Amino acid sequence: MYKKNIHSLVLSGMLSVIALLLSFFSFAVPFLPPFLKFDFTFIPLFMALLIMNYKNALLVSILKNFLHFVLISHEPTGTIANIVVEFIFISIIVLFYKKSPIKIILGGIIATVTMTIFMSLLNYFVLLPAYGYIMNLSDIVQNIKTIISVGIIPFNLIKGTLVTFLFFVTLKIYKGIPASIKLRFS
Repeated sequence: MYKKNIHSLVLSGMLSVIALLLSFFSFAVPFLPPFLKFDFTFIPLFMALLIMNYKNALLVSILKNFLHFVLISHEPTGTIANIVVEFIFISIIVLFYKKSPIKIILGGIIATVTMTIFMSLLNYFVLLPAYGYIMNLSDIVQNIKTIISVGIIPFNLIKGTLVTFLFFVTLKIYKGIPASIKLRFS
């Protein structure tokens, strides 16, 4: 029992650092606001979900975002948004991933729509006004409806689609690993 917990914590820490390193390889989506960036940090989260469990996937998310905030960004609104998106997507996809590929697609669609709606509301009422206040950018607060409708909503729809695709790729890689090599934490 003790050894299993230590292995899970060490693997969670390693996956968090890998996710942090992957965050350096982010890119902006063309025709959308440049502060909205896509990265591949969901891959270590999915690996934590597949190798260990839901709780450890959320732990990897929290650790990665904490490290990103402390070491790189020093800006809380993006970190909060990232945590919320990861929690929503992982929490919904966990309900579907052990079922058929059609159910995984359904889970990806539900997660994408939920993420888009929730992030639109959170950005409208909390994150964008806070970001505008922190960065002293009054034009963000004045154009918040435009930013949500032209930036946040399309970005989250694109991100949800790409993250669902990344989950399929991660699942395919995980299933391709021989059973004798896979770590068993459950």
